[in-house]
Amino acid sequence: MLMFKSQTSPYFRRVLLAFICLFIIFWATVSLHPLYFIRDVKSIVTTPSDRLSSPRYAFATILTAEGDVEYPAVEEPYLKAARLLTYQLLHNPRTRNGSHEIPFLVLVTPDVPQTHREILKNDGATIVPVESLGRDWIHPKWGRWSGVLAKLNLWKLEQYEKIAFLDADSVIFRPIDGIFESPETNLRDTLTPKLNTTAQLPEHYMISGIHDPWMEEFMPPVEGDEFYEKNNYMNAGFFVLRPSKTLFDYYVSILDTPDQFDSAYPEQNLLNCAHRTDGPMPWQDLGPGWNFKGGSQSDYEGGLKSIHHKWWRPIGDGYMAARIANAMEEMEIYFQELKGQAEGLS
Repeated sequence: MLMFKSQTSPYFRRVLLAFICLFIIFWATVSLHPLYFIRDVKSIVTTPSDRLSSPRYAFATILTAEGDVEYPAVEEPYLKAARLLTYQLLHNPRTRNGSHEIPFLVLVTPDVPQTHREILKNDGATIVPVESLGRDWIHPKWGRWSGVLAKLNLWKLEQYEKIAFLDADSVIFRPIDGIFESPETNLRDTLTPKLNTTAQLPEHYMISGIHDPWMEEFMPPVEGDEFYEKNNYMNAGFFVLRPSKTLFDYYVSILDTPDQFDSAYPEQNLLNCAHRTDGPMPWQDLGPGWNFKGGSQSDYEGGLKSIHHKWWRPIGDGYMAARIANAMEEMEIYFQELKGQAEGLS
């Protein structure tokens, strides 16, 4: 620096200083100009909207405080079932989503203890508190189903384009995120109702599920009091939906009109009533292989992806029983190791 000063004239230094000052003024003028900010704001605003244009999917289940009165010795069976799904959908490399951006939502009714919510949150699940939707005229076949109508809150989650719902008492064998790209989960136009209705229906809708062969065989629709079309009964333990507040309000209007459907299977019969295959919003069949009630070794070897079966209850097929036991053991080891690591860091 001393050498620089000694080798330059005062005139040169003044010119250089003036040039630097002009450059600073020019830079400040351009940077503070409104158009500069508009360009910057535009880049900030368009980035999130670009992200919003990508698919927004979620898996979901529901947890209530009810236990299994037929197996009272099993402690918190449904909490453990929800933890198993969390592990299988988010953590197990053999069954988790191909995209880790798909969250697993656990809808919790008001009676679910905070401790249970915290456990599932720490496991990685997204906790969604929901309202109960029971009505005085609803009389479930089993007392533990008193909170299942809260499933309908799924339709209020319009931030998601598609939600795949599984009852908590499900076990996954293979990844199921491919279901979101299935043609059966495409948006459909609502048809013109055959009967006049004052309820508002959405222009488009989507609900796809699987047949319930037991109900179709042993509880066919009663002539003159049908709420579903024969041999077209959907099981509400595994289905894909497009959230819609308009549809949610429509379901509530059905709830507010007593005896519109047989309430022994509350949310399942309501959905079959609202989406009967001869109505304006027929449900779509997902096809085989996604989910069975029970199942056998041949089903598994044929590519079955999941079953609807309570992990704590016996199952007729010994091979499937071993697969369920193995899934539970893997889950327990995984979360136990995580707990040990957390304790080691504290």
